[in-house]
Amino acid sequence: MIKLKTFPMAVAMLGLGAAASFADVKLSDNLSINGFLDMSANGMAPDTGPKTLNAEIDQFEVDFMLKYGFLTARTDINSIGPTGAVVFEQGFVTASLTPALSMSVGKFLSSSGFEAAEPTGLYQYSQSKLLTGYAGPTYGYYENGLNIAYAAPKFALYGAVLTSVWSGSGENDLKTPGFEAQVALMPIEGVTAKATFLHEIYDDTSSANHDSQSEVNVWASYAKGPLTVAGEYSYLMNWHAKDETGNGWLVMGNYKITDKLAATVRYSGIKLKTPKDPDTEITFSPSYAVSPNWLVLAEIRQDLDSKTTEYAAEDTFSF
Repeated sequence: MIKLKTFPMAVAMLGLGAAASFADVKLSDNLSINGFLDMSANGMAPDTGPKTLNAEIDQFEVDFMLKYGFLTARTDINSIGPTGAVVFEQGFVTASLTPALSMSVGKFLSSSGFEAAEPTGLYQYSQSKLLTGYAGPTYGYYENGLNIAYAAPKFALYGAVLTSVWSGSGENDLKTPGFEAQVALMPIEGVTAKATFLHEIYDDTSSANHDSQSEVNVWASYAKGPLTVAGEYSYLMNWHAKDETGNGWLVMGNYKITDKLAATVRYSGIKLKTPKDPDTEITFSPSYAVSPNWLVLAEIRQDLDSKTTEYAAEDTFSF
C-alpha cells in the first residue's frame, strides 16, 4: 500500500490501494523522490473475431516531493505506453495551516472513488467498469484548482473549486467550472467510508449539450488482518446528455493467503438510461510480492455482456 503519510493531507483522502510498498528516496533535506516502473502483457479472446496479445511498458513515473517548513510541493512526471510520451501528470503546492487543516493549489487528483488511478494502488491489473465502462470514467480526473482538507482522527472533510472535474487539460478554463466535496468517516479500526459529490457547470461555448453534469459517489471498506472487502455505488446525473441518469457499482474482496501471496475477486458494472443494458464484468487476480518493492500478478477478466475474456500479467517495481 502507498504510504499516505508521505503525501500532502489533501491527497491522503484518496482511495485505498495495495501493491508493492516503497519509501521516498531522500536526495536532500528538502527534496525526495519516489516512483515506479510498470510492465504488462495482455490479451483479449472475444467469442467472435480475432484474438489479441500485447506486451509493453505501461508506465514509468517519477514523483518529486519538496518540503520547506509548512509548505510542501509535489510534481509527477509520467512516461506512458510504448511511444514513451512524457506527460506532466500533476503538480501542486500544499500549505499545512494547522496540524489538521491544509490547502493545496495546482493540478491534483480527484478525491472521488475507491479504486486508485495508478497501478501501485490497485489490487489487480485492470480498473473497474466505473472507470472503463461505455460511459467513460465516472471518477474525477487530475483537476486544476484549489482544495481545502481537514482531517481528524475519525472523520475528514474535503472541498475543491476546479476549472473542470472530468477534464484535466485546463483548456476550458472557467468555461466548465466544477466543485467537489467529500466527507470521510473512520469510526473504528479498519473501517473507512467516504461520500463525494462532484458537479460541473457548462456554458453556451462548451461542447456539452446541457448545462451541468453531476455524480454522487459513496464507498466503504473493511481492512483488517488478511482480509480487505469494499463496496461502491455511483449515481450519475445529466451524464453526457440532459436528463441522462445512470448507476455504477463495485464489490471487491482481497485475501492475503500468506505474507507474499494474495488473491482478489471483483464485480463491477455501470448502467445508463440509454443504452438500457448494463456493462458488467467479473475479475479474478492472484498476486505475489517478490520483495517489498516488486509485485507480480495475473488477471482473468470476463466481460459478461460482450462475452469477451481478457487476460493479463503485470510486473510493478516501486522505489
